[in-house]
Amino acid sequence: MPFPFPLMLFAAGFGTRMGALTADRPKPLVMVAGRALIDHALDVAAGAGADRVVVNTHYRADQIAAHLAGRGVKISPEDPILETGGGLRAALPLLGPGPVAILNSDAIWTGANPLTQLAAAWDGARMEALLLLS
Repeated sequence: MPFPFPLMLFAAGFGTRMGALTADRPKPLVMVAGRALIDHALDVAAGAGADRVVVNTHYRADQIAAHLAGRGVKISPEDPILETGGGLRAALPLLGPGPVAILNSDAIWTGANPLTQLAAAWDGARMEALLLLS
């Protein structure tokens, strides 16, 4: 069953706390366990059946766009950078109306798929928002 919401992956930040690791690449392209961080997030999305994924970009946006080319992901470029709420708002035309799931591109999840858990817990008749913390 497809994931019931479009998914927004945040990937626009500068990654300044990662120092030298982000001197020549954006944080979502930092390699962890042999793969780019954003690829781990996309695995979570695929595992949940997400078929509409939007990624916002700013710092070294061309590298992220090249990395995601041909993968069916929509890019929401930011110039200037819009921070979290602004990035989501700017991406709304690509996401469409209704509920949206949000995931940071620099998180690696183990165990149960958090997006599957989020979808299972969602009750649109009772909720305006749902937050999953781990």
